[in-house]
Order: sequence, then structure tokens, then C-alpha cells
Amino acid sequence: MQWSTASDTVSVDNPYRRAKVEHYVERVEELVRMARYSAAKKALSTVFMLEPNSKAGSTLQKHIDSALAELLSMATPSFTTTNGRTRQLRRGELVLVVDQDERILTSLTDTLCKYGFGAIGAGSFDEAVEALSKFKPGLIISEVNFENGPVGYDLYLWVRHNGELSSTPFLYLSTRVTREMLIAGKRMGVDEFIVKPIDEEVVMASILNCLARRKRHVA
Repeated sequence: MQWSTASDTVSVDNPYRRAKVEHYVERVEELVRMARYSAAKKALSTVFMLEPNSKAGSTLQKHIDSALAELLSMATPSFTTTNGRTRQLRRGELVLVVDQDERILTSLTDTLCKYGFGAIGAGSFDEAVEALSKFKPGLIISEVNFENGPVGYDLYLWVRHNGELSSTPFLYLSTRVTREMLIAGKRMGVDEFIVKPIDEEVVMASILNCLARRKRHVA
């Protein structure tokens, strides 16, 4: 789906305000491309604060709402009745990607969508926890180290100690996987490590392998 760009924003009297509106509209578009919908909605609120009738903002709002509704339908098993029986439908595969590098987030979410997966992006530990409070992904991919706040291992432990998320397959991204890191991760139960820079085919092979293993385990 295409949305309006910053240049579509209606004119405002103050050139400085117009520049700010365009800046935030562009930022929302960037966040949407990363599938960071929570952050996008926060940035969008600034657009509407500066320009309540922003056409570009309204278009982006509709796109975000539509994307979230679709992802929620994937993350939440639905039910139907056939011949008087209620059965649970198969959950769509939703993947949470956590990385502070926005280029990697954009690349990975694009790749996931290309292969038919739903994607949610997060740029920090806190943003990932917020996403996990709303979505129950089938798999999580996270970088090992964040520049600020808790590191990737903290996110892994948080997931493992949170109810129905506890068995979610977990893959790590890292620019360098040391022997010590590999041993620690395997002892903790990390499913797999992926080395940056990202190779699309390697990532998809790792995702499919982890999901297949988990399905066999559940069966």
C-alpha cells in the first residue's frame, strides 16, 4: 500500500511549522517501513498536534491501523464452527525483529514480507516488550547487544519467563559470534545465531528450520 509523502501535506502559514510537519511525516514513513508501528503512532501524534487536518497524516493513520489489524489477526488464533463444532484455526506466522540498526530492521521486515510472513519491528528492549504485550509472534529475532538499556540476553530471559511466550523460538543477530557467546547462548536455550551482515537466504533458512523444529516438538 502506498501512502502520501511529506510533500502532500497541506500548506501551513508558518514555514518552520510546515518543515516540522514534513519532517515528522517522513519519520513516520520510515518507522512504518521498519514495521515499528508503536513508534510510528507516537510520531504521528506529533504530526496531528502540529497540523490536525494533515492529509498525509490521515493516510498514514489508515495504513497503520490496517497493518495492525492484519497482524493482530495473525497473532491471535481465531475460531470457526463447522458442523456444530468449534475448532481453532492455524495461527499465521508472525515474526518480531529487534535491532537498533534501522537499515537492518527495514531489510529484515522487507524480507519477511517478501516470503509471506507478518513482521513487527522494534528498536530497543522496551519497544520489544511493548510489542510483546500486544502480539504473540511465532518467532523472535533480536540482536545481542543494544547501545543503551538491557541487552539481548535480557530480552531472551524476559521472554522465557513470560507465560505463553516462553517456548517462542529465539534467534540472535550479531556482527561477531564468539565461542563464549555461542556456548552461553546454547546453554540458555537460544535456537540459533545469525551473523551480520544479513544474508537473506541464510535468515530465511534459519527461520524455517526453527519453526519446523518447534512444530515437530509440539506435535
